[in-house]
Amino acid sequence: MAGFGDLVDDMDVMIMSSLNDGLADYLTGSGAVLAEGVEVMLDKDVERVDIVSGMVDRAVTISVRKSLLQPLDLKGAFVLDGKTWHIGGIAEDDGHLITFYVVP
Repeated sequence: MAGFGDLVDDMDVMIMSSLNDGLADYLTGSGAVLAEGVEVMLDKDVERVDIVSGMVDRAVTISVRKSLLQPLDLKGAFVLDGKTWHIGGIAEDDGHLITFYVVP
């Protein structure tokens, strides 16, 4: 019988396979490839509140299965469809899927 963690992993695989926006390469901050062909979801115009000003800002995020990003380099980047998206911070991390704020 599969444990809860196994079921969540299976669910994440199904979600990413049906909602992904393509395959990306995951790079270190210095540009070395850590993982190739990782399924990612790219979302534009994500609302986030700027804590300092209280204003709502628009951001771009990339979501990916966290287990595919080992080791995790928070200064890294993703290359998707020839465009490099640099990690600007973590938007959300549930331990299975991780969502990064990214900038070109």
